[in-house]
Amino acid sequence: MNHLDSIPPLHGAVITDVVLVDRIERRSTGAFRSESLPGHLLHVVVAGEVRQQSGGVIQDFGAGHAIWYWENEPVQGTVLKAPWVFFTVNFLAPTLPPPPLDQRVRKVGAPTVRRMEELLSAWRDAGQAPMVRHLRAQALLLQIVADLLPAEARTQRIDRSTSMWWKVESKLRSHLAEPIDLTKISRLAACSQSRIIRACHLATGMPPMKRLKQLRLGYARGLVQLSDLSMSEIAFRIAYSRVHEFSRDYRKHFGLTPTQDRRQGPDYHRRQP
Repeated sequence: MNHLDSIPPLHGAVITDVVLVDRIERRSTGAFRSESLPGHLLHVVVAGEVRQQSGGVIQDFGAGHAIWYWENEPVQGTVLKAPWVFFTVNFLAPTLPPPPLDQRVRKVGAPTVRRMEELLSAWRDAGQAPMVRHLRAQALLLQIVADLLPAEARTQRIDRSTSMWWKVESKLRSHLAEPIDLTKISRLAACSQSRIIRACHLATGMPPMKRLKQLRLGYARGLVQLSDLSMSEIAFRIAYSRVHEFSRDYRKHFGLTPTQDRRQGPDYHRRQP
């Protein structure tokens, strides 16, 4: 058998729409409020320093950082050092999961910044043939997304067999505070439980309820490490009615309790009075 026969084909578009590409400059320091756009929103910062809160998480970033937002997240913060200059791109990708909260801000290198510059140039080049402009923008954005992809997503699959699960997971991420069982997941997907189980296993390597717990605990870890919310509030936000059950599952998943994780988290010392 030819070795090429064992390489699976690639099915399905990852990015369905590129909505906006721009370069934004805020010249003044001070507070701001905004809201991210539907779908995925990426910023790549080239100048300035900012402290912001999004999704209950407080984070600092500046030149050389990328920030990933998802689905109309309210954002408030303070420009600490002006000018704050960043490239931004908004796109729709229903089968692409957003990074966990604790991986939404990350350092990037010069190649990623250069690709953002090239993406903006391609986006604004109305003189190009429409097909060429479309293909260039898609190719550059896909490479940027690959640069920023979190480690846990690199082994996940996007193909005909799994795209249905990723669309369902996108809905589940908006309902983490609600009790959800396999019956409700099946209703959200409008298909049988057996098909849901198969699609989730192919996409993530685990059954749906285990994947849902992973999503909840991953979201909780971002809040534990990077917010000032109480443990009871964090537990409530991921559908735990008892804090001790949340702490038990958190320790089993991450190897330490939420309180221990907060003390060791990257933002703990800055939050202390």
